[in-house]
Amino acid sequence: MGPFDVLLSIFSMVFKMLNLVGILREIRLRILEYIFGKRGVCIRPPTNYILNLPAYVIARKIKQRELTCEEASKAFIERIYEVNPLLNAVVGDRFEEAIGEARYIDEVLDSDGLEYKEEKAALLSKPLLGVPVTVKESLACKGLSHSAGLLVRKDTIASEDAKVIENLRKAGAIPIAVTNCSELCMWCETDNHLYGRTNNPYDTSKMAGGSSGGEGSIISAAGSVCGVGSDVGGSVRIPAFYNGIFGHKPSPSIVPNEGHFPEASNGVNEYLVMGPMCRYADDLVPMLKAIAGLKAFELRLDERVELSSLKVYTISESYFPFLTSRVDPELIECQTNVCTFLKERFGATVQEADLKSFQYSPLIWCAMILAEENYKLTEQILRNERDVITLYPFFEIFKYIMGYSKYHYITMTAAGIQHLKDSLPDFSSSFVQVGIKLREELQDFLGNDGILLYPSSPNTALLHQSSSLAPLNFSFTAIFNVMNLPVTQCPLGLNRKGLPLGIQIVAGRNNDKLSIAVAKQLESEFGGWREWFPGKGSRQKTT
Repeated sequence: MGPFDVLLSIFSMVFKMLNLVGILREIRLRILEYIFGKRGVCIRPPTNYILNLPAYVIARKIKQRELTCEEASKAFIERIYEVNPLLNAVVGDRFEEAIGEARYIDEVLDSDGLEYKEEKAALLSKPLLGVPVTVKESLACKGLSHSAGLLVRKDTIASEDAKVIENLRKAGAIPIAVTNCSELCMWCETDNHLYGRTNNPYDTSKMAGGSSGGEGSIISAAGSVCGVGSDVGGSVRIPAFYNGIFGHKPSPSIVPNEGHFPEASNGVNEYLVMGPMCRYADDLVPMLKAIAGLKAFELRLDERVELSSLKVYTISESYFPFLTSRVDPELIECQTNVCTFLKERFGATVQEADLKSFQYSPLIWCAMILAEENYKLTEQILRNERDVITLYPFFEIFKYIMGYSKYHYITMTAAGIQHLKDSLPDFSSSFVQVGIKLREELQDFLGNDGILLYPSSPNTALLHQSSSLAPLNFSFTAIFNVMNLPVTQCPLGLNRKGLPLGIQIVAGRNNDKLSIAVAKQLESEFGGWREWFPGKGSRQKTT
């Protein structure tokens, strides 16, 4: 038996275990939902015009005094109060502090006194002046919860800002709230025992994705215009896709990771990235420049992007990852429409890339993540509680099914995989080599003028808990983290049931400006973020 057969057997076993746990958990939840009559709803679009403005327009209007900073902050805060009871996206806020900061900005901008002259000039130079933003709770925001959804960290309060939040403040943005994430940022649905489950604004019976699901949900619902998530396997792009907004995974080592929990070891630091999440494509560049700080110059984001020589690559469905769901025909149709548009509008060449290794995406991602010498996830996460998971995994799974465990079953699975890695011979080295070769192939043919179009997920937003029935679907996004490539998730309107469609646009390393430029063109053609309408079986409601 070769290394592939051994790892495939392990993954099949894990797949079956998650399938069983997910089914049992789902049965219990469905019984409770039937008893209490829970039903999905679709929230109403915002009525305040401020909520529909892009971030760069809000900043411009504040500088030109067409809009006060306080008005902008209050508009989004009021919207959060309106929609959050339905969504459970925001889990901590600094509304009073934010309004105080906004009033001070207005005071300086409205003053003609010499004492404010230099400070006023400094404020006017800030690209995101007065823009209210939200951030994922796994990023430290001074004075607010910093648990990453872990029950044993429920009393952890950030003593200082993460580096990206510090950079946002320097750019003039005002953090107003932190948003829910999956436990320890390790799952594609945002649900934890500390804050509960986040819902999708298009249909609250559907998941918001993960792990940055709170960000995706509240931005889509116009409770925030833009924000920041973290991504080691698709945690920015999956919720951006499910909630119909833009999400960008930057090239590695550009945006700082300091202040994120869980922390990344030296090796995984290349794979874990902080990325912007926005309703409008035009906000991606100013947000990326802001959170990257001084290193943003390496991406040359202000350079003009020429699309007339664009090369577009796709991958055959036969090479999609094994043990994943079949890709929805509507998503395949979207990809075809995008190819046709780029070919007709810009004369782009479109061809299928011969990348058979993509079918091993789950194995490549796991092998390359676990191969990092300093990667000790469970030791960092569970600390003194680690032995409970290691010694009694089946007991913890039983407690989970019954609703009494302190941990999400993905945490237990990660602990088990880490334990297996330490106990068994190394079978993953061959897949690390496959990954390195694939990385070189991708970078070679993408170059400076090529993009790869790839599904953001095989399905649109699923019912809550359904992701456990296909736990390897995350590999559609995760593979690009270990490939060290920038990726922009671009919304492409809504499907027949009123749920968001989308696609990933992949570019060569440090060529983030190309994938973002293409996303802007697709937004103009296909509409980008769309307001909601009630899908089949849902009803419209606000609180």
